[in-house]
Amino acid sequence: MERFNKEQEDALQLLSSLQELEFWSFNDLQQLPAGLRNLTSLKKLSVYSCPAVLSLPNDALPDSLKMLDIFSCSEELKQYCRGLVGTDSALEFSCTFF
Repeated sequence: MERFNKEQEDALQLLSSLQELEFWSFNDLQQLPAGLRNLTSLKKLSVYSCPAVLSLPNDALPDSLKMLDIFSCSEELKQYCRGLVGTDSALEFSCTFF
């Protein structure tokens, strides 16, 4: 799966009280869902072993997010996320790259 389809994106929006979301081992996933920003209770987002994801959708992160955890992903995603953290002092960033 390279990206989420409309039905999956719409279903994600129903999870309005979701506080933690993890993406694990989506080897072909190129883009995280654009609707992440609408998850207004989300506090932690983790992306593990998703090597094809190079960045996050524009304005993708909700203001409620406090922790962004990146593990074994692309160097591009790591650099992109470091740039995001530099603009948001309340956001904690953890990155492990193998």
